[in-house]
Amino acid sequence: MNALVLGAAGFLGLNLVDALRDLGVDPLCARRRRTNVIPLRSRKARMVVADLDDPASIRAAMDGIDVVFHAAGHYPRHSQDALATFETGLRQLDNVLEAAAEAGVSRLVYVSSTATVAPSPKGLSDESDQFLTSPGFGVYHDLKWLMERRASAEDRFEIRVACPGACIGPWDLRVGTSALLVAAARHVDVPHPDGIVALVDGMDAARGIAAQGLAERAPDRVLYAGGNYRLHTLRTALALRYGGSLPAPPIGAAEAEARADTEERRALAERRRPELSREIVDLVVHGVPVDASLATRALGLQYTPLAQTLDRYDDWARRMRIIPPSIDAPSVEMLSAPEPHPPEQSP
Repeated sequence: MNALVLGAAGFLGLNLVDALRDLGVDPLCARRRRTNVIPLRSRKARMVVADLDDPASIRAAMDGIDVVFHAAGHYPRHSQDALATFETGLRQLDNVLEAAAEAGVSRLVYVSSTATVAPSPKGLSDESDQFLTSPGFGVYHDLKWLMERRASAEDRFEIRVACPGACIGPWDLRVGTSALLVAAARHVDVPHPDGIVALVDGMDAARGIAAQGLAERAPDRVLYAGGNYRLHTLRTALALRYGGSLPAPPIGAAEAEARADTEERRALAERRRPELSREIVDLVVHGVPVDASLATRALGLQYTPLAQTLDRYDDWARRMRIIPPSIDAPSVEMLSAPEPHPPEQSP
């Protein structure tokens, strides 16, 4: 099967390339012209330039492709311009869908987010729990809902949707979700709200998504999460793991939203990355505990215990000098449980 990975140079994309190769498929790796491709070159990956704002380049990249893994959906850097964000995300997605139809692609796996998973009266939410209308929790949630709805409505070829939780692990070169780990390792206490965070090892998510895309029969929508954790409890455990001071108590949701909005405006004016983003605040405040066991039942995915994921990340991040050298820190037994937890329990 000929496969194309859009966003192959990103965190999840690199893991997806590795996962597909483990399954015997050497994918064509699409990347933007100015993307850092050193990790792809180290893998001797087949590469092609494809810009989501250049329909012709996407169409050319899809020539002869059977299945597309779209892991390059628009990810807003801030939440200060909702209309422009929605327009960009939907325009780029339409470019991908149109190119896939013109190229005769038979299947596309669209990588969405657990932000599109609705709360469930039964406690843990699963693939059946979807928002009927826009969540209204913030720009990130609404964008992901709009894009997943647009992708799911496609009828010219088969669509399968993957909804990973917050991915952590090696190859997070841009320090996305792993900013939580980097801050703890560097003993930086960033103000935070409390809420539920569904975490997944980046390689686990990639293995599941690869299997979901390659299988002749697979669920149309699959959640990927190794466990649900209260953020403050998790940050406390990480502080102990990395030998730092315990974090300050969490701040309220309204205060966190206000701080994030102020920080984003300041960061935009100063052309830098915000220390606290509204997207992260919204994900934490409105996070729901998920039951991601369908990936195990339908795809055979086995989730990695969080402690093992952290060990893998630490080894890689120290080699990359992203976090400080190893120090003697107590083991944290509570981080070894990968199974889902109700929201009132600790990790």
